[in-house]
Amino acid sequence: MSTPRDELHALIDELPDEAAAELVPDMREILKHRLEMRRRRATEPRPWPPSWFGAGAGSRPDTARRSEEILRDELGRPE
Repeated sequence: MSTPRDELHALIDELPDEAAAELVPDMREILKHRLEMRRRRATEPRPWPPSWFGAGAGSRPDTARRSEEILRDELGRPE
């Protein structure tokens, strides 16, 4: 099992010199961008709740209001 770094080195070693020379500027920009995004995520405060919070719809809107009914049904107790 190789590490991602080993895999990256192997992929680069397979490139012909001309292709490697063409890719260097693009890879430099990609890596620079990725590192900047990681730094930014590490320092920016995270909003709460996240933007996806509450994205799903529940099947029944108010479980608390129905708690007695749910417990009665699940525990098999008479009314």
